[in-house]
Amino acid sequence: MRGAEAVFQEEHHEKPLVLGSEDAVDRLIEALVAGHPSHNMARLFSLDRTPVPAEFPEHEFLVGIDPEEQVGIVAFADADGWFVPSGTAEKEYVTYTLATYPREFWKSPEIPVDLARQAVKEFVLSGGLRPTCIEWQEEPR
Repeated sequence: MRGAEAVFQEEHHEKPLVLGSEDAVDRLIEALVAGHPSHNMARLFSLDRTPVPAEFPEHEFLVGIDPEEQVGIVAFADADGWFVPSGTAEKEYVTYTLATYPREFWKSPEIPVDLARQAVKEFVLSGGLRPTCIEWQEEPR
């Protein structure tokens, strides 16, 4: 198991943060909790999934944390589409920011930080599978 690469700050575009353990995931989540609002989301790619021929990952996992509200958002994408947690969103949309790039989630429910943390650990330690600790739905548009 090789883990995953994470990008959530500008310097990670050149050298992604490697997550290979539960402790590394905890440090990522704590960095997002303590971080600046322009860096409150991370993009992860599993190192254990086979990339497409052009060497680009065929999947993506996003995790964002809102420390004030103590909630987060997760999203998973692969060839089947984009997925977010099932349920009814309390807000029309929420915005999280990946290294100064905003990403809006329309009618997508936020989840408790601890559940977001659990989902990231499952993604990293399962070889990049969509976490089963969350019930998923296609991302509303």
